[in-house]
Amino acid sequence: MTSISVLIADDHEIVRYGISTYLSSAKDIDIVGKASSGEECLNLFQKEKPDVCLLDISMPKKNGIETAKSIRSLNDETKIIILSMHIDKQMLNDALEADINGYLLKNTEKSDLLHGIRAVMKGQQIFSDPISELIKKSFLNSNNSKKNRTNHSITDREQEILQFIVDGFTSKEIAQKLYISPRTVDTHRANLMEKLELKNIAELVRYAIEHDLVSIG
Repeated sequence: MTSISVLIADDHEIVRYGISTYLSSAKDIDIVGKASSGEECLNLFQKEKPDVCLLDISMPKKNGIETAKSIRSLNDETKIIILSMHIDKQMLNDALEADINGYLLKNTEKSDLLHGIRAVMKGQQIFSDPISELIKKSFLNSNNSKKNRTNHSITDREQEILQFIVDGFTSKEIAQKLYISPRTVDTHRANLMEKLELKNIAELVRYAIEHDLVSIG
């Protein structure tokens, strides 16, 4: 089994210790570094080149979002998960602009954190439920200048999958509901983003809501 290398950055030692201890119990996780600041995280990142970076937002010298941007400029393949107590619209928008792969709250279940790391390694984006709701509300209320973009002939199946994506279902869950394979779901999702010229799931959700391509429950 190939291990997933993880770098943890948080300015609270007890948090770093707790996360590291739990994740180290998983056979497929290898903790390669623990940093107490953004600058220390970047130094460790360049040395260890981890698969996944777990970043707190409130860190000295360089906060988590600034650190995420720096990591992304160094490597666009590294998976970045924000792990924070904060739920703030501006902070969330800044994090999404940094091209993160996930945003989890620190009160999330430990098992959800482990699942999230494995999910982002498969190309998925993961968000705690309150974060997903904030994304939907933020995108729904925004007046984006891209509304004149056409839908590029989205098929009925793509429309169906798009609705499930906006509702927060994973590829596996969508596959079970539609009686198709997760690989087929991933293919449709990739086709959607290519047609709409979007880079990630967050942009796809925003586009779908802004252009009334889905219903919001």
